[in-house]
Amino acid sequence: MGARFSDITLYTETPHHTGTPEHREDRYIQNYISDLYMQKMHGYKPPKTTRITIQPAYHEIWNRTWKTGSIVAIAPYFSYPEYAALDKKGKYRYILDLIQRATIPLSEEYGWDKSVFETAYKEVLEADFRFRIEYPPKQSRDRKKTASLIVEKTETTTSVSICINIDGEKIERKLFEKPNTFWYDCVYFLSGFSKWLNTDKFGIFFRNGMIECWYSIEEDKVSLFASGKAVQEIQFRNYFTFG
Repeated sequence: MGARFSDITLYTETPHHTGTPEHREDRYIQNYISDLYMQKMHGYKPPKTTRITIQPAYHEIWNRTWKTGSIVAIAPYFSYPEYAALDKKGKYRYILDLIQRATIPLSEEYGWDKSVFETAYKEVLEADFRFRIEYPPKQSRDRKKTASLIVEKTETTTSVSICINIDGEKIERKLFEKPNTFWYDCVYFLSGFSKWLNTDKFGIFFRNGMIECWYSIEEDKVSLFASGKAVQEIQFRNYFTFG
């Protein structure tokens, strides 16, 4: 199996210096929309591609796209003054359109499934830029309950919750909140380790106690464990490169 498709990265111009609040805001907006768009691709991997880089600075310089190994680069039009004049929702749409001006031509040139990108664009708009993933429900051993893992994001935070359904009555509790690390967020990986521990506890159980975060119905309590020890907060960067 080849390497997974990792990210769509935007290298747009900005008048702001690295590390300033204005620079961070621009990057957060772009990464947030890019991450959301990728999640709406629902796991699709463009053939022989692991990354797309969008580099508008070369818009009037490059007369072609570039492919280096599994990395594809394209230079669509981008105007920072046009972008900066918009409100927050307008900036979200501007970045979404920029990504679409990259993925559609690339899909046509390299033979990717264009419908995936058209659907991703449509679903981001239909969600009104809200970032929420509800994973498929899992049934408890006694078959009386189901539970789902829910991931919600803002530009800066990732929140993971569980929703338990008992005879139509829903219980929703937040397991934890952490910094948003966008496409590289460990929650995407950890979501594969959600399960019922027994008929009372549902959550994430990773590597025999290395990371555990679960909710007990009987105690109405969320518990977090790191390396086998109860903690108030899990430092995910201790276990994953990007946290």
